[in-house]
Amino acid sequence: MPQLTRNVPLAQQVADQLRRRIADGEFPVGSLLPTEVELTRELGVSRNSVREGLRSLVHAGILGARAGYGTFVIATSDLAPALARRIPRDRATDVAEVRMLLEREGARLAATRATPEQIEQLTAALAAREAATDGPSYAAADFAFHQQLLEASGNALLAELYRGSGGNEQSLLHLNSPEVDFAAARPVIRPIDDEHTAIVEAVIARDPAAAAAAAERMVRLSHEQAGLDR
Repeated sequence: MPQLTRNVPLAQQVADQLRRRIADGEFPVGSLLPTEVELTRELGVSRNSVREGLRSLVHAGILGARAGYGTFVIATSDLAPALARRIPRDRATDVAEVRMLLEREGARLAATRATPEQIEQLTAALAAREAATDGPSYAAADFAFHQQLLEASGNALLAELYRGSGGNEQSLLHLNSPEVDFAAARPVIRPIDDEHTAIVEAVIARDPAAAAAAAERMVRLSHEQAGLDR
């Protein structure tokens, strides 16, 4: 790791170096950071400087912190958190169009670039969606599916933009809400589920045109159910 200098506040340098390490993939989304004590020892600065640097990244939306668990990565840059804050202020139709572009292009690139490991993870996420028996488990599996699909695109910026825009079924249709009868909703969203299967089949077949077409159908169906195409 580069040496710290004394002409910039130490807390800022700590934050900047952690930003770079996260962006470079050393700490992927979901991973735990070293403890404050470990970072203090590694960087050779005070624990206060480390704590302030971490706090600034939590404020930026890059890190999350939970008592008894630690500090963990929730975004690879502050792009996704900033976009997520803006989305509610934009026109719903504009957001829907952006989500369509991201999903369609992500699926197309995934069919070309996905590694065997990523295909395996995508297939597992699809199976978890199918096996879900309630809203929260479906929401978690659906979120994992879309994130994995965009990660498999091989374009880190595209994946980060998707993290900020959201738009998968559980968020658009509020399927993780306790007010939603998941058993009754499942037949209604079955056509959307079928397009998820079609995407995975196209990615496995290395067919970018079919993957993009399935993603477009999936998003259109989701938007219709959410009332965004009306």
